[in-house]
Amino acid sequence: MPRVTFLPDAAALDVPTGTPLLAAVLRAGRPIGYSCRGLGVCVACRLRVEGEVSPVEPAEARLLAGLSEPGAYRIACLCKVQGDCRVRADYW
Repeated sequence: MPRVTFLPDAAALDVPTGTPLLAAVLRAGRPIGYSCRGLGVCVACRLRVEGEVSPVEPAEARLLAGLSEPGAYRIACLCKVQGDCRVRADYW
């Protein structure tokens, strides 16, 4: 199973391949905003992500385009874990 590591403290959680990052964050008990309830229409759940995750789909690309650093973030409810990855929120 892929491992999601939460930075900066390196706490980790194993999740099945294909798990949305939002679900992994919530399962780990980390605080995260998601005002659209995980429907992929806001950017409240944006995270900095490194590692093996799904490619950016058009719906996510449109949301990311509105950010000041679009390449630095992924939208947690639209991004799926494909292998080991590391995530960081600006407020952790």
